Amino acid sequence: MSRKPRLILSKQALAANYQRLSSFSGTAECAASIKANAYGVGIDFAAPVLWEAGCRTFFVAYLDEAIALRRLVPDAVIYVFHGLTEQEFEIASAAHIRPVINTLGDACDPALAALKPALHVDTGMRRLGIPEYQHDQLIEVVSQCQPSLLMSHLASADEPERPDSEQQRTLFEMIRSSLGTVCPPSSLANTAGILLGASYHYDLVRPGIGLYGGSPNPDDPKGFEAVVTWHAQVIELQHVRAGDTIGYGGSYVAPRHLSIATIGLGYADGYLRALSGRGEVLVEGQRCPVIGRVSMDLITVDVSIVEDIKEGTWVEMMGPAVSLDTVAQKANTIGYECLTRLGDRLERVIV
Repeated sequence: MSRKPRLILSKQALAANYQRLSSFSGTAECAASIKANAYGVGIDFAAPVLWEAGCRTFFVAYLDEAIALRRLVPDAVIYVFHGLTEQEFEIASAAHIRPVINTLGDACDPALAALKPALHVDTGMRRLGIPEYQHDQLIEVVSQCQPSLLMSHLASADEPERPDSEQQRTLFEMIRSSLGTVCPPSSLANTAGILLGASYHYDLVRPGIGLYGGSPNPDDPKGFEAVVTWHAQVIELQHVRAGDTIGYGGSYVAPRHLSIATIGLGYADGYLRALSGRGEVLVEGQRCPVIGRVSMDLITVDVSIVEDIKEGTWVEMMGPAVSLDTVAQKANTIGYECLTRLGDRLERVIV
């Protein structure tokens, strides 16, 4: 039997998530954030599916991601969040790649206008973007680099009860108003921002995590379809007695007689070590707890409630039953990390 863990990637789920987000965004164009190898699911898989579903604009972090994406979607509009160095302008121009301008220094190069850049203004994230104390220079910057898009990024859209997003939107509105007739089309909303409502949508939205089946807040699932189903196989079955220890450090002590299964994946595959003693998997329709420490290539699971289990049985680590958001909650993290940690040695099957 093949003992490599596998990812089953659903074209239908990815397209459905895109179309759902597009329907939420109303008249605004729905782009896609496809950085970090499409949030770990694979750019080769995701880009053609999203294009077929109607997506025409994509965002990545680095130029090499943009070049790889251009081969997959030759006619798409592609922006690079982190901008470009001067040495990269020629390559970007040849591939029709658009940089995002994040600083006044970035905006100074006269060659930028030909690349149809986006202009990123900071409205409260304080991470990337021209900061508020330099906004008085924006009219000059817009005149100089002629951006095709004005954008900002919401810091707390996944927490709608906080006032931060509305404060950022208000500042963004002030910036747009100050630019008047030279204001380019505008973009503010990520997945969480789309869900805040129409006042955040502007001309273009750029979802990420929702496309791939996760919620911006794992404590508040939004019902996106599972794009990734993660399977691994039972490699060995054992019976242990009360008092026996399991795994590295003997961190788990069996409280009674147990049947345990050793599953062939670990943190080298992206199954986070934080899931030690916290994770759960689906075995023959039964939810079973991870016991002991997650190791590099293996985990152990209490399968005492499963009546008919054999070596070679496939187990769901994440998918329709054990959702991405559930895994994130168990690991005390977010779905973004769970997806982007998926390992290169996982077999990928597209359905």
